[in-house]
Amino acid sequence: MKYFFAYLIVITTCSNLSFAQSFSFIDNKEQFISPTCAGYDDFYVHMKNEKNDSLLLQWIGILNQLDPCWESSYSICDNYNCYFGIPTSVSTMAKIGPGDTTFLKFSNAMMTHYAGTPTIKFLVWDMDLPTSIDTVTYHITICPDSTLCTEFSAVAPQNSFATLTIFPNPANEKIIVHSEEIQSVQIVNLIGQVIINEQFALTNEVTLNIALLPKGIYFIRVLTAEGWQTNKLIKS
Repeated sequence: MKYFFAYLIVITTCSNLSFAQSFSFIDNKEQFISPTCAGYDDFYVHMKNEKNDSLLLQWIGILNQLDPCWESSYSICDNYNCYFGIPTSVSTMAKIGPGDTTFLKFSNAMMTHYAGTPTIKFLVWDMDLPTSIDTVTYHITICPDSTLCTEFSAVAPQNSFATLTIFPNPANEKIIVHSEEIQSVQIVNLIGQVIINEQFALTNEVTLNIALLPKGIYFIRVLTAEGWQTNKLIKS
């Protein structure tokens, strides 16, 4: 397998490559993006099938400079599935017909506390024609006035994020959320949908029933007098 990918990477860098491309890019394949620090964004790169036959694209991440502090704050989707983080194995999109489009999508969710300018890159190719291959690149600027991941541990006590606690986590049925002057609590899934939205009258501790949530990773967003705080929740 590793020799196959080495072959794919080599042929993408050959300047005299003359193979016909079976798909084209509707959007720029090199994206320069600035996600909303405390919100949710989707950044698409659409591809069009240029063949007179069906197209089955495969892809894999070949560069990931996203800081480990962002582990719960981004995902990658294609037209078949969404993946938490950047997959390190081959992913296969759903097949599309002649002239139809497919996509890769980078999504961020509330990167409130970290800063930086990472780059992520993906190799994309036609499963039936491996010589038809290209790359998708995202150059990302996130929260330029926030805290770098490498500095986060040193400044965490000064950050409102540190005042939010969730117990137990992972959890199966109920969680206790503790912070100061809680006004609202939201549970958000990895594609940005608000699953639970509860309002409260300035309390320091609330209990939420999460028994009906599917297993997976979510975000807890808590509105206090100091603003929104966010943490990761694992439903077991």
